[in-house]
Amino acid sequence: MPVCFTPDQVKLLESYAKRNGMLNTSQAIEHILELIVGKNKD
Repeated sequence: MPVCFTPDQVKLLESYAKRNGMLNTSQAIEHILELIVGKNKD
C-alpha cells in the first residue's frame, strides 16, 4: 500500500531506522505499525 510523507517526515523515519538498526524506512514503518497494532490488541 503506498504511503506518502513530507520530506521532514522522511527524515524522521530515516533517523528512527538508523537508531534502531534498520536498513530502510520501510522497516521503520512496519515496526511503528506493529507497535501501534500491538498496543490496540488489548
